[in-house]
Amino acid sequence: MGCSPSKCCSCSHLKGCLRSYGCVEQTADTPRESRGKSSRGRGKTDSSASDGSSDDLEADDGLNQLNITRESNVGINRLSRVSSQFLPPEGSRKVRVPLGNYDLRYSYLSQRGYYPESLDKPNQDSFCIHTPFGTSPDDHFFGVFDGHGEYGAQCSQFVKRRLCENLLRDGQFRTNAVQALHSAFLATNSQLHADSLDDSMSGTTAITILVRGRTLYVANAGDSRALIAEKKGEDIIAVDLSIDQTPYRTDEVERVKECGARVLTLDQIEGLKNPDVQCWGTEESDDGDPPRLWVENGMYPGTAFTRSIGDSVAESIGVVANPEIFILELSASHPFFVIASDGVFEFLSSQTVVDMIAKYKDPRDACAAIVAESYRLWLQYETHGVHPYRTEGIFTTITASSRTGGL
Repeated sequence: MGCSPSKCCSCSHLKGCLRSYGCVEQTADTPRESRGKSSRGRGKTDSSASDGSSDDLEADDGLNQLNITRESNVGINRLSRVSSQFLPPEGSRKVRVPLGNYDLRYSYLSQRGYYPESLDKPNQDSFCIHTPFGTSPDDHFFGVFDGHGEYGAQCSQFVKRRLCENLLRDGQFRTNAVQALHSAFLATNSQLHADSLDDSMSGTTAITILVRGRTLYVANAGDSRALIAEKKGEDIIAVDLSIDQTPYRTDEVERVKECGARVLTLDQIEGLKNPDVQCWGTEESDDGDPPRLWVENGMYPGTAFTRSIGDSVAESIGVVANPEIFILELSASHPFFVIASDGVFEFLSSQTVVDMIAKYKDPRDACAAIVAESYRLWLQYETHGVHPYRTEGIFTTITASSRTGGL
């Protein structure tokens, strides 16, 4: 049974100054405060950097031997010594946003995953940062692409380049950013299918943020995440700007099942648990065996996400490239936002990430602390047999807005 990824409805919900647009016959829930994968009981120029590739960001595996503590300064120093991808070396970068009369300061960092049986495996995460994006000094673009499968690194690189090109060339980019983003995601997906690169069982998730003056347009296909910090009195609260698209979401499960997908854990597909009884709970209580998508009469593709770019086999059972798009108006109560792959959020909740970042003035230091802590937890639970040989990399971009009277 196939499904039509071209069917899309755009709906908007209001929650303060936040609007959401959900595609593929589903209305996305409005992003919420501080949800996400917490510790789960397991411990859980032109400032353009557009060509930061996974090769450039690959880390020295010497980091694997380090016992990185939670002390931020120790994590920063150790990470900078062993990591060839500690960028930018001069510190965070800054760009002016004339329309909003404020500065954006940002930094970025990636850490390759630990693969005991393949120590030279490339980092499949890639990113793009365009400041400015196109010809307008008010447009700035951030993207994180988490590749997977045999050709995941190549897929993430392909999408990183083509998505930006498609968006800038879209005739509605200046007048209707939501529609332009939606069209760019679908066009990039079609181009990847048509390319000689084999995306039958490989692809990439994609999460992007277009900053246009005071407005953020967040487009997401997959399980990477964007969030923003919001001041409420004396507290700084994490507000998610995306919702992970996984089989844990009831709306996504219903959608892919209508397209012919079986949704089962590995234990169920291997006959260790009853395939007719749902054995998983929530994403926060995941025991390391998440629900996955399978074709009707086969033990593939086994994706733990419900949207991506590429993955042509999984597309036949409902894994689509249609992004969910959320819009936020920046205000003085928003000190910074974060965009990161799920290697960060596997063990750190959105609120934990915000709490850690709030301790730093420089986004670069914040990036280093977040990646170091994510990697420390990763290694800790790998060596204890939990989540053996995980497959994700860790990537984070942190952007802080420096107010100068505009917001």
